[in-house]
Amino acid sequence: MLTPQQRRGNTVTVLRVVGKVLWRCELALVYTSVVATIGIMGLTSADALSRYLFNRPIIGAYEITEKYLMVAAIFLGLSYAYRGGVFIRVTFLVDRLPRPLKLLANYLAHLVSLLFCLITLVATSQQALRGLREATTLSALPLLVGPAYCLVALGFFALTVLMLIDFTRIHSGRSYLFREEAPPA
Repeated sequence: MLTPQQRRGNTVTVLRVVGKVLWRCELALVYTSVVATIGIMGLTSADALSRYLFNRPIIGAYEITEKYLMVAAIFLGLSYAYRGGVFIRVTFLVDRLPRPLKLLANYLAHLVSLLFCLITLVATSQQALRGLREATTLSALPLLVGPAYCLVALGFFALTVLMLIDFTRIHSGRSYLFREEAPPA
């Protein structure tokens, strides 16, 4: 039979392993987001040059940028932005509360944020499944739109998992959502 300290140690070890796996997945998502941003710049520049120099725009450039590259650039970086503490928060009231009430407010804020992420994750997953079932394509190219919806769900999935892990860090004051160096509004 394990003692409570051994069980807590096992839980912490599991959370660390999950945290490391999530960190590596986050890096892959962020690098993909960076590549998508570079793709937006390259494709938009190439389209503008082709349009004005040769009077021949790149077919589907706008739609690819809008439906795939921009979606990847924004949503795949959500968990990385959360870990960096860059989400906007208004703290003028909470900062004036005594420690126990401040901790309660932090738990409530985290739960509301987590609930929002879960609802958004479910909704975007349903949209992604619907998009994959239907064979909707871009208007200019025969490129399916469904996979682009999956990018949104993937970004919210990574954010939700990180927020679930981060929930255990609220009591110690190390939560990413409440980092002191994060820019307050």
